[in-house]
Amino acid sequence: MSTDTLLEQYRPALTGHCYRMLGSIIDAEDAVQESLFRVWKSAAQYREQAAIKTWLYKIATNVCLDALATSKRHARIRPVESTPTPGVVREAFDSLLLPRCNISRRVNARCCW
Repeated sequence: MSTDTLLEQYRPALTGHCYRMLGSIIDAEDAVQESLFRVWKSAAQYREQAAIKTWLYKIATNVCLDALATSKRHARIRPVESTPTPGVVREAFDSLLLPRCNISRRVNARCCW
């Protein structure tokens, strides 16, 4: 059995594992692709002390953890409001919300629907 065939038989299980960690099928497929690439690059370093499946899952887990760390880092640096004048986004939202709820701006009420 060739290395490609051996690795491809684990793709569906690895995709499920990565999906459970990342919560997105697109991110999971990217993580699996990156995992299989890392496995392919470091195939010479594989020691047969553990099953190939264990090694694959360890690499996939590390790829997912890296992806989660990167996404958290990017989430922190995104601006809250990207408009030149703060509050414009909120006012635009209020103008859409107020007619629907039938309340005025002077009344500090909550919408329930």
